[in-house]
Amino acid sequence: MDVLKSLSTMSPVWVGLWVYGLTVASAIVPWINAEIIVLSLPAFATSREALFVLLLIATAGQMTGKCAVYWAGAGSGRVLPARIAAAVASWRDRLAARPIKAAALVFVSSTFGLPPFYLMSLVAGALRMNFPLFLTVGTVGRLLRFGTLVLIPHLVLPWFRH
Repeated sequence: MDVLKSLSTMSPVWVGLWVYGLTVASAIVPWINAEIIVLSLPAFATSREALFVLLLIATAGQMTGKCAVYWAGAGSGRVLPARIAAAVASWRDRLAARPIKAAALVFVSSTFGLPPFYLMSLVAGALRMNFPLFLTVGTVGRLLRFGTLVLIPHLVLPWFRH
């Protein structure tokens, strides 16, 4: 209980740094759950504006980590066996011919988590998807996901009040 009390008295700058660091870690280490971190944000926000800023920080942290995963995937081509490297090259050509489909898949993954965004970040890097497109679509999807997670309780709770 003392931990919660000390966390609730942290300065907004420290809260922001913690949120950023935790969401970067959650993007790289899949078993650290970003959604739980985001669901805790209303406890630290002193206003709606502060909550929005924390959502932006969480989104930035997630995308910083996902960019690292993307670039790890982009560097994986040098260590792939020849058969797999040929398949990746074939898919890279398909991706280049249909960038909108690839962007749509990244958007769905970053918004809904299916297929897992971690995996999609690796694949997008390995296939050398246009990085600014990956970053933009992934950021919009994560912001929608995190915003929805924080907004749903505020929409549902009034139904249960007397």
